[in-house]
Amino acid sequence: MRLGAGSLIAAGIIALFSLPPAKADEIKLIFADVVPPGSVIDSKVVAPWAARVNEQGKGILSVDVRSGPALADFSNIYDRALNDVIQIGWEIQAAVGGKFPLTNVVGLPLLTDNSVDSSTAFWRVYKAGLMNSEYDQVVPIMLVTLPPSAFHFAKPLKSLDALTGQKLIVPSKVAGDALTALGGSPLSLPLTDMYTSIQRGTADGTMVAWVAFNPWKLADVTTYHVDVAFGGAAGMIFMAKAKYNALSPEARKIIDANSGEAQSRAFGQAMADEDKVQRAAVKALPNQTFAELSPAQLASWEKKVAPTIDQWTTANKGADTVLARFKTELAALKAGH
Repeated sequence: MRLGAGSLIAAGIIALFSLPPAKADEIKLIFADVVPPGSVIDSKVVAPWAARVNEQGKGILSVDVRSGPALADFSNIYDRALNDVIQIGWEIQAAVGGKFPLTNVVGLPLLTDNSVDSSTAFWRVYKAGLMNSEYDQVVPIMLVTLPPSAFHFAKPLKSLDALTGQKLIVPSKVAGDALTALGGSPLSLPLTDMYTSIQRGTADGTMVAWVAFNPWKLADVTTYHVDVAFGGAAGMIFMAKAKYNALSPEARKIIDANSGEAQSRAFGQAMADEDKVQRAAVKALPNQTFAELSPAQLASWEKKVAPTIDQWTTANKGADTVLARFKTELAALKAGH
């Protein structure tokens, strides 16, 4: 039986409304992790995190990881996230000039030598709302305290009693102030410039965690190391708050499920593990010298840098509260809480 035109139209309408509803477009988020492909942050933190999110977010959101500096670097990734050029980033807060002074609590000299507890305490202080003014534009997914910086020089020092005249690349302003108190001259340069600056003699060395040695090939340009825990650098995996708020509730739920204290602690653990591995690898190389402070020298250094901590506390509103809470959280974690 042949259907008339009207019947065909009616059948088409019925068929149209009988189709299953169209699936909403999957949200795609570009993650610029800045560090070299295959480095510990890329392989042990970013890649597993993105894989979990992609598995849980099928049909809702997906994360496209771009390793290396093609899309951004530490100097511009914060702004590129705010401008929606990328949607997730890995940043060192000290690279965002003047924005994160209270966050520098994790980098105060000789305060902690444990990046696992320090990362956890960092997240707890943030969640307590004591740093809200600094994180008003972004939503941290993980916060981490990188393993504490040691001192690495191109040439041996004559004495560990002072660092007079030594030009060192520093990870933050507070580290630079502490170095000045020890007689050294701080240089504020990107991590990407460490190798060439030391190689050319522009810098005598650098203050950086052992975890940075392999990615930046620092064993090629440094041979003398003072193995002291001189404060870590703060880092974060983050989204712009505007972009996070624009996500669907389902997408935000997936991001939230993969954010927080446990993730921050795991990040700190990955860094601590790698720090030990790279330290051992450098120590096994020929022509590398490791020096340690004597108890008297350590006490002298602590006395010299103490005014730096007082100055930081005085210069930044709310810093005394942040420091007290950070110490409280570190003590609680040491006690198993």
